Amino acid sequence: MQCHHCGSESSRKNGSYQGVQRYICKECGRSFTSRERRFGRCVKEQALDMHLNNVGIRKIARFVGASSTAVIKWIRSAREQLSEQLRQAGEQVACELPDVIEMDEIYTFVKKTAPGSHMDCL
Repeated sequence: MQCHHCGSESSRKNGSYQGVQRYICKECGRSFTSRERRFGRCVKEQALDMHLNNVGIRKIARFVGASSTAVIKWIRSAREQLSEQLRQAGEQVACELPDVIEMDEIYTFVKKTAPGSHMDCL
């Protein structure tokens, strides 16, 4: 049985609940059941897409058949994952910035005249 949390194959039986076998992972120590997850990735992505398009939490929950608490957890989880990806991308960009910037020796200056002042033409 594969752990739902870390993907490890090493687990042992850990009792049952309402006729469903429970397991405990030897790697991460978390419990899980032999049941498939109720909501797949595509349902969660659809809920997130609806949220980004200003659909309310209760309406999303009713549409996908989940509780509003579950929808909020999906949104928060997606936010945390996105924040982590942005942090990693920022670190990668910061590491790739050049240490020395070379400037060209030509410097251009355009003089602006103040409003109301007129230059005499010769």
